[in-house]
Amino acid sequence: MIVKRYSGRTAEEALAMAKLELGDDAIILSSGKARDHWWKFWQSGYQVLVATDYPRRNGAASSKEAAPTVLAPAAGPVVEVAHPPLVEPPPLPEDPRLSQVLTLLEGMGERLERMEGLGDDQTLEAYQFFLDRGVSEGWSRKLAEAVRVRQQEEECPREQAIRETLMERLGPPAPIALAEPATVLFVGPTGSGKTTTIAKLAAYCHLERQKSVLLISTDTFRVAAVEQLKTYSEIIGVPFQVALRPQDIPHILKDRKWDVVLIDTAGHSLNHALYMSEIRTIQQLSQATDVQLVIPATMEAGLMCETAQVFADGLDAKICFTKIDEVRRPGALWTAALTLGWPLSYLTDGQNVPDDIQAAFPETLVNLMMGGER
Repeated sequence: MIVKRYSGRTAEEALAMAKLELGDDAIILSSGKARDHWWKFWQSGYQVLVATDYPRRNGAASSKEAAPTVLAPAAGPVVEVAHPPLVEPPPLPEDPRLSQVLTLLEGMGERLERMEGLGDDQTLEAYQFFLDRGVSEGWSRKLAEAVRVRQQEEECPREQAIRETLMERLGPPAPIALAEPATVLFVGPTGSGKTTTIAKLAAYCHLERQKSVLLISTDTFRVAAVEQLKTYSEIIGVPFQVALRPQDIPHILKDRKWDVVLIDTAGHSLNHALYMSEIRTIQQLSQATDVQLVIPATMEAGLMCETAQVFADGLDAKICFTKIDEVRRPGALWTAALTLGWPLSYLTDGQNVPDDIQAAFPETLVNLMMGGER
């Protein structure tokens, strides 16, 4: 006797498999849930225990009197075997160290792409020097190439080549011309240091250059601004006037008797087009001979350029960089100066009046870039 066990998803499927192999004469000894150790643990199955005296051969009925004639095999039932569903593995827990490594690799890839085409080691070293100090990628490339050419032509050390390359990129300072009467308009964003800069220049012109000076404030938006400039005027010993509206300026200046007139304006957001228009009106009514754009050197390079374009749109402005002493990476200042190409007038590096201001000599900015004395 042959005894075999058959398993399937259902009892009918297990029985069909038994009859297909052992024939219709097979006897069911028992049936129930599958207990095979290999059965899919995520599905329920059934098993049948079947016995027969003679196994089915070539599709014939199983009996001792079976005819020797070979019959064509009968088509058995089609049994569809279900594949187990794909189970996605649970996500791995996030490892912050892996994230840091990926970020580091991405940064290295970007840096390698930027360095592509730079050529020899001299150019790469100069390029990295400028990048490390915050100069933009485009200007770092241009300056590095100029340094390489200078090193090859003059056979000089890299530091000397960098200094000379930077020196030739900047022109001489463009301070206020005091040989003739000057009316100077100061513009810039809120908090740029316009009022303090005006006080420093008023002290310099009056106390050191012996010029008669008039201070005018058009910043009626902040009471503190008027009071601050008034206090400075009393300390320095120069007259002070407030223009409540731009149309008051011609009346204040009708009897011109001052060598230098310094006009303070209110700082505003770049998005206030109305206030930007007011600056143009003040410039026209005051007949300003000089426009000083006051920009904090702590700004990002792109914002410096945008600020300059908005505040000085249509004006022949000079740039006064303030807060030089707060700069950690001077590359942003250099990027803005090189991109704009406007004349530089003054640099301020503190709150002390009148000491912490100087003309924007290229040597000062080069020393700032090299990490030396300002």
